[in-house]
Amino acid sequence: MMYKFVVLIALFSFSTVFPQFGGLKGIVSADGEPLPGVTIRVLDTKSGTVTNSDGYYELKNLPVGKIKLQFTYVGYLTIDKTVTIEAGRILTANISLTEKNLELDEIVISDKARDASDTETSIIDLEPEQAKVLPGAGEDVLRTLQALPGILAPNDFSSQLVVRGSGPDQNLIIIDNVEIFNPYRLYGFISMFNPDAVSDITLITGGFPVKYGDRLSAVLDVSNREGTSKKALTGSLNASITNANLVLEGKNPFNIQGGWMINSRRTYYDLILEPFAKSAGLVEEETAFPNFYDIQAKVTFGPFDGHKINLFGIYSADGVNIVSGSKRETPGSVAANNVTRNDVIGLTWEYSPNAKFFLQNTLSWYNNSGDAGFTAEILDPSLNRDAFKGFSADTIKPYLFGFKVNSTFLFEKFHGTPNQISCGETITYLKQDLVRMC
Repeated sequence: MMYKFVVLIALFSFSTVFPQFGGLKGIVSADGEPLPGVTIRVLDTKSGTVTNSDGYYELKNLPVGKIKLQFTYVGYLTIDKTVTIEAGRILTANISLTEKNLELDEIVISDKARDASDTETSIIDLEPEQAKVLPGAGEDVLRTLQALPGILAPNDFSSQLVVRGSGPDQNLIIIDNVEIFNPYRLYGFISMFNPDAVSDITLITGGFPVKYGDRLSAVLDVSNREGTSKKALTGSLNASITNANLVLEGKNPFNIQGGWMINSRRTYYDLILEPFAKSAGLVEEETAFPNFYDIQAKVTFGPFDGHKINLFGIYSADGVNIVSGSKRETPGSVAANNVTRNDVIGLTWEYSPNAKFFLQNTLSWYNNSGDAGFTAEILDPSLNRDAFKGFSADTIKPYLFGFKVNSTFLFEKFHGTPNQISCGETITYLKQDLVRMC
């Protein structure tokens, strides 16, 4: 009896030293090539592993008995395999996966034929809102263009455009089909274009259409937006470092189709600084700081179907008046004044009876005038107060009268590609008076 008890104790100790676990190893392949990254899961448990770069895997501490394994790999069929684990042994199970072929339903992809068009690499379209977010002293359309590749400024204080090394005077600048010769304010510091009033800005740096003539550098075509036709009156007021801007617009009265818009800008720093400078004795009473103001207006109405008439005008003036010495009579005194004015009137009639025909006639008048004067007086008491006085003045008054006709006809060939034929005529009359006094 004692002998049986000792045998039971020995068997119990043997089972405690050798627990009831086993293992499994093998290689997962496809067409004889090992597959790395195959996922191996022991179902109904949290055990699992992944094959290495040689397709080899190994699972340890698996419970004795039958277990179900699952082999999964992207692009291959999933295999479930049942294996019997033996205690204290590591079995070998090599698995071969079969590539999975997916059959999808037929998919038909179709689209309409794309219209053939020319690649216009030298045409740049700019949104007016971009001029409002550009860093700088003021909101300016031309300064926004200076940030584009190949476009520079003569200096940091100028809004003029230097395109591909040419001069600013070689650019053609147009607003609402009217050529502008002096689109600058404050001697070139800012331009005449109000970002709150323009709608389209197009810069052409090469390959100019024939309607623009033989320009050497670039063409800047700007269009003022039309006033709202939904509200009787609306407006906005804002200010930058250089000027204040007021915009008023509304629909036409008497139920006339269309709208109107008026915008005005003026410098305000001269109104603030000039009184302080005069009260402190820094400048004379007749001295004025550099300033400018302009008024732009546009009215649009369509009296008949297919017809639209645009009438717009611009009036602007900028200048400076400098005086040194008391009332210009102190020996060594110098006085200078410079005033530049720009007046523009344009009338455009557009006729489009259908989507394939467009006729545009523009009648315009442009006046760029200015007065420039310089006086100097030198007195020497030792010479019996004999005086030497010099005076010179230049006045330039050019007048430009223009008439322009543009017609566009759109047609399509048999293969559906749109084509466009344009024809037109431009008549320009220029009169200039130059007066010089010495």
